[in-house]
This record gives sequence, structure tokens and C-alpha cells, in this order.
Amino acid sequence: MSALQLLYLALAIAGATGTWYFNLQMDDLSQFFALTWETPVSSSMAVDLLVVVAAFYVLMATEGRRLGIHPAILVILAVLTMVVALAFALPMFLFFRQRALDNA
Repeated sequence: MSALQLLYLALAIAGATGTWYFNLQMDDLSQFFALTWETPVSSSMAVDLLVVVAAFYVLMATEGRRLGIHPAILVILAVLTMVVALAFALPMFLFFRQRALDNA
């Protein structure tokens, strides 16, 4: 495993633990989406994040197809983007991308 792959894995772990550390501090996680749009600042960050997620999905689909990354991995990462965090799924995709590049 290359140093870059290890870095991406470390970033994925940091992204998952960092986001969920704060998510689990919420008393009522069902309020997550309502609170997201509660203030102009949080709404701005939510829109920013949604655009980044859309761009990530385009990148993931095009690069994944180009590099021959198994479609199931891409679907799983797309789901994990929403279930875990973009901060987890993006570095994981970059890990799989780098692995495909290193094996080419």
C-alpha cells in the first residue's frame, strides 16, 4: 500500500470520527436536517456541501468508470456519503482511485 493510499485512509477515518463525534452529541439526531436550515450560516454551509456532493458524484462516476473501479464500490460510497459523511466517502474514493492508478 502506497503512502498516498495510507494518507487517504487516515483522512477517511478522521472524517468519519470527526463528523460523528459531533453528530452523536446531539440530543435528538432526528432534528439534524431541520437544524441544518435554521440559520443563514448553516444554510449557506448546507448549500455549499450539497454542491460539493453533486460534484463528487460526477467525479466518482466518471473517474470510477475510466479507471475500472467496480460499480458496487461507487454505489456504496455514494450511499456512505449521506450515511456517514462526505469527509469519509471522498477520501475513501481517492483511496480506491489511487489504488487503481498504482495497479495500472
